[in-house]
Amino acid sequence: MSSPHSTGSGRHRGASPRPTTLLSRAWRRPSHRSAVKGLGLAASALGVATAFAAPAPGASFELTAAEVNQQPVVARAEALSAPARVADYGVIGFTAKAAAKPKATATAAAKSARTDTGISRNTSRVGLGNVGGMTPNAIAVINAVKAEFPGSGPFGGYRPGDPLDHGTGHAVDIMCSTAEGNEIASFLQAHAGELNIKYLIWRQRIWYPGGSWQGMEDRGSATANHYDHVHVSVF
Repeated sequence: MSSPHSTGSGRHRGASPRPTTLLSRAWRRPSHRSAVKGLGLAASALGVATAFAAPAPGASFELTAAEVNQQPVVARAEALSAPARVADYGVIGFTAKAAAKPKATATAAAKSARTDTGISRNTSRVGLGNVGGMTPNAIAVINAVKAEFPGSGPFGGYRPGDPLDHGTGHAVDIMCSTAEGNEIASFLQAHAGELNIKYLIWRQRIWYPGGSWQGMEDRGSATANHYDHVHVSVF
């Protein structure tokens, strides 16, 4: 009778290989060992990446409108409590140039030339009418004005019986418009010393050499107030 513990040829059937024995055999082969190491490294890398990517316990994430549509940044600066000083910010690197002086007009240049160069004193009566009784200084005024302002006049002068300068031939009246009278008066002021002028009267004002125009009392008419002629008194 055959034994219940034997089969076939009577040899005992070998036990099934253990799992650890299979792993040991696989590890002994170089190709299997490299494959196992590769799987281990891949698993480690996957674990690290998962640890960094995974949210913390209890944390939640949600995109909001503010994150999607960000508002532009606005720069703001506080107002200064006091004006800026050079000591705070240094010297600004620029230089200033003086503005060019305006060119003198022809009229201004002519007046300046008259004052600087003087005039020729002419006491000749040639070509003058109605100058009887007038002094050489009065004649010199008429000639100077006629030379500087051609076509000026008419001129008045000697008036017998006048208690003032006209009665002694020491005065000249130059009939003129306001604009022309202003220029004639300025010309005579500039040459008062050369023409021996004692005073001028023009537009209800009186001027003495070395002084300024002074107002006069109203005498009742344009002629009496010297609005239509320049009065010149000479020494």
